Order: sequence, then C-alpha cells, then structure tokens
Amino acid sequence: MKSSVLVSLFLFVSIISFAQEGFKGEHFIEVTGNAKQEVDPNEIYVNVQLREFEENREKVSLEKLDKEFWDAIKGANIDKKKVSLANVGSQFGKLGRKDKDAFREKTYQLILSSGGELEKLLEKIEPVKVNQVVITKVSHTDIEKFRIELKVKALQAAKTKAESLLKSIGSEIGKPLMVREFENFYPQNDMATNVMVRSKAGYEAEGGMPAEDPTAFRKITLQAQVTAQFEIK
Repeated sequence: MKSSVLVSLFLFVSIISFAQEGFKGEHFIEVTGNAKQEVDPNEIYVNVQLREFEENREKVSLEKLDKEFWDAIKGANIDKKKVSLANVGSQFGKLGRKDKDAFREKTYQLILSSGGELEKLLEKIEPVKVNQVVITKVSHTDIEKFRIELKVKALQAAKTKAESLLKSIGSEIGKPLMVREFENFYPQNDMATNVMVRSKAGYEAEGGMPAEDPTAFRKITLQAQVTAQFEIK
C-alpha cells in the first residue's frame, strides 16, 4: 500500500514538473494572415474531339474532319506547336462489330494563351462539326512566382495583425518564433473549370441550345494562409 502511494506521488510530482516546464519560455502571440489574388490565365488547355458521324446516310470520314480541323487551325493563326495529339480510338455505333460500323475518333489538345485566341479558334472551327470542345484546365506560366509572393503577403498580414493587437494593450511585437504555411492556393473549381463548349451541330443533334458565351471562364483565384508566432516584448 505504501509502495502504491509513493508511485502515485512520484507521478503527480512528475506531471506538475512537466506542466511547469511547458509554460517556461517566451510569451508569444499567435496570429493567422491571409492573402488572395485573382489572375487572368495565359494557359488555356483545350481538347478538341473529332468523331466520324453519318450525314445523309453517308459516313463523314475522320480524314475529312482532320483536314478541316487543320485548315481551321491555320485560319485562326494558331501555331502548330500549340497542338498535340491526345487520343485516337473508335466507337461502335451499331450492335455489330464490323469495321465499317465503327466510328473512329481523334482528340487534339491545344494550349492557348488568351480568351481572344480561344474565341478565334471557335469561330474557325464551327464549320468543321467537331464532336466537342472542352476546356480542361486554365493556368498561368508564372503560377509558382505568384505562390511565393502571396505567401509573403500573408505573412506580412499576420505581422500587421499581431502589431495591432499588441498595441491595443500597450505591448510590442518581438522576433518571430514560428511560421506555418498552408497549401491552399487554387480551389479545384477555379483551376479546372471543366467547361464544355460543343459545336452548334453537336447541340442541334442533342436537341439542346448553344451557350450564350462559350468563351467565358473564371479567373484563377490564388489563396495563401500563414500562421505565425511572435514574441511579446
């Protein structure tokens, strides 16, 4: 029994000692700073899908669509280096598995630099009767630079907040003790808009109506959050 009391007393003293050690050190204030910025994208990733189809009981070949596609690229003054082949395949439009029943398809990926370039592409590609045009991603070539700049602004905001709070109680901010950042720069719904722009023929085939503004998409929203601890003088 005496042994149990001694063990309990030892644990109690240890806990008190640990707690006292935990409160030793500098007094500090912990604050969070936020920064936000909207950026116009200069990289617009667009997928253009060509797919054979029947018109007046005749199949419109992939070769014909492909030629018309490249004519449209030339007409829109888009550099061929911005165009790459993303996918080639075929789909069976009927129950049979014969080659003549397969509708071949091809998908190109384009990386455009502005909404104006996208608008020009849509204008020239309209007569081609492409199966669909999809904006898969918007980005910016200096996105990493913007990330760092936004972190700095968030940290400066945290420091300003700490200075204001301490000034209100007659204290001053000291040296930084800890800085912790959070990676939350671009929400998925802003960076990958997944906007689909179908050709007029595609909408009519599905009984729908084309969008009023097919080239509209959101700006890139960048956000940074930093938590910092500062010494209280």
